[in-house]
Amino acid sequence: MTPNRESRSFTPAEPDTAQLPTADSDGSEPQTDEIPRVTSHRTPTSPQAPPADDGRTRGEDGGGDQPPSPTAGAALRTRTPHSAPTASDPGAGARATPDAGLRSAPDAGSRPTPDAGPQSAPDAGSRSDSGAGSQSAPDAAAPTAAPTDGAGTSRAKRLLGKTRPAGANPKNVAERIARKAVNRIISDKAPTTQPIPIVQVLKGTPYQKPVEASAKSEDAARMILDLAVDIGAIMLRAGANTADVEASVIATCTSLGLPNSEVDLTSNSLTVHYTDPEGRHMTALRVNREESIHFAKLSSVHKLVTDMVDGRTEYLEARERLDAIRRQRRPYTEPLVTLAWGFLAACFVILLGGSYLSAALGLVMAIINDRLGKLLARTGMPEFFNTLIQAAFTTLVAMTAWTLDLIASPQFLVASGIVLLLPTMGIIAAVQDALTDFPITASGRLVRVLMTMAGIVSGIALGLMIGEAIGLSPVEIIVDSGGVEVLATIISTVAAFGVGAAACVGNLTSRRVILPAAIIGLVGFIVYVVGSVLGLGNIINCLISSTVVGLLCRPIALRRGAPPIVVLVPAIFPLLQGLSIFSAVYEIVQPQEAVPLSLGLSSLLAAITANATLAVGATFGDFLARPLRSRKKTPVDTPPPE
Repeated sequence: MTPNRESRSFTPAEPDTAQLPTADSDGSEPQTDEIPRVTSHRTPTSPQAPPADDGRTRGEDGGGDQPPSPTAGAALRTRTPHSAPTASDPGAGARATPDAGLRSAPDAGSRPTPDAGPQSAPDAGSRSDSGAGSQSAPDAAAPTAAPTDGAGTSRAKRLLGKTRPAGANPKNVAERIARKAVNRIISDKAPTTQPIPIVQVLKGTPYQKPVEASAKSEDAARMILDLAVDIGAIMLRAGANTADVEASVIATCTSLGLPNSEVDLTSNSLTVHYTDPEGRHMTALRVNREESIHFAKLSSVHKLVTDMVDGRTEYLEARERLDAIRRQRRPYTEPLVTLAWGFLAACFVILLGGSYLSAALGLVMAIINDRLGKLLARTGMPEFFNTLIQAAFTTLVAMTAWTLDLIASPQFLVASGIVLLLPTMGIIAAVQDALTDFPITASGRLVRVLMTMAGIVSGIALGLMIGEAIGLSPVEIIVDSGGVEVLATIISTVAAFGVGAAACVGNLTSRRVILPAAIIGLVGFIVYVVGSVLGLGNIINCLISSTVVGLLCRPIALRRGAPPIVVLVPAIFPLLQGLSIFSAVYEIVQPQEAVPLSLGLSSLLAAITANATLAVGATFGDFLARPLRSRKKTPVDTPPPE
């Protein structure tokens, strides 16, 4: 790198001088001038004027100050050799002349031609007076300084003109900025490419501050991995969403001494990887081939993981407790669960405004339908056909009661049966996975939800067609799909409470959670009724009411020692849009002259969107409730005994 009078050299090298010939403009014998090849020393522009202390910073190598030139101002900064110019040096005036200006004078003589060799390169940053001659540049390959004004303004000056200090050289400012940026990158102790610790995933969960144990041996690590994947497999089978499963597995590994574990989840499998300090890789895998909703097991697993995170439970005790959870019996007998689903259907009929006789028929119909579904499931029939048959049976029961004049509003009976068939758990889990960055599991759950919805729609259409074919009276929609006008009654609110309580029993929830879930479901239903009275749209109303439900479920569930989803799913049942789905399907199967197909399809899309909105609002409310209650950690002064 060669010196340039308008640029700074940052190459750390010892000063090395060379005898370069110079010639005065009058043709006199050339003089020699010692020019350092690499230096960052600064001297005043004019040898006659002593350097003034104007507050400028010194050069990086401790060189002299750089005061402004009398005529060029602060924009001119020059490089000179370590030795100060003397009066006997003919080139001194060429290097520092008070009236030299920013560039050479027009009469300073012609510039050397390009073939003059490297000793006389054109315009190598020299400054000359009209009578003082010129000074050759050290190297012809040195870049020429960019113009500082006029049409040829350099890009650096254009970019820095508004931010650089007044009178500063734009190239020097750009160099300082670049140097600071490079130093900042080099000295950064936490670069952006550093992986984020997996324990950060626990932020915002009930296990956000686990008590981390020390690393384990290979055999101990394998046992801990087996415990972690067993916990995750039980949660997947019992109906937990993906985010809760991942948080529980990570919290288990971290609290037992495997903080560097990695968790990989799909809709039906769980894989945990770990690399010990010696570089050995370990992997544990579990596959979930069947789902059986059991919220009581979820609560027990939540309590176990909480104790491990707090440091109150070690591996041996955790393994014993997990084996006991795996053998945990259902909190309610099977006949009681079936009766609970029937009671839920009856309460939903009353909630929508149906008669007590319709509610009684709904109770019987739901019990028969539940037993029919379990019988079909034992045959290995796919879930789609199972749902289709149950939906068709529900529709035929309603049409038969309508034909016999037993009920006045058959649509309420069909809606109660649809609520029992809706994949409520799947809808909530799919939406939560999509909103919490689990696209693969969300896609898998969404496909299952859509297939179940398709089975419901196909079953209702099939039931209507079979009923008309055998001479049953066609169902008439007495009220609109929302059914808002008949909901604001005391009986309906009591029925909403019953729906929430029955959903808790049907999903095998612990007894201590039934009352809170039923009350939250009642509050959400009241909010929905108020929104309907105020004239809010169905979608917006569903969003607001479900957000309130999600906001209340999280702190109450954690206080009861259960994950939020255990309370959320039963509390959302009073808000499900079963009547809207039936109304949309009824419009689709009508003749084209009566109702256009496009209108029925749009109504069906609106009904499905309303149910999905309930899951979105519940997830949003759960997110809002995270900072409301921070679980206090139990201090652990000494590690528990092995």
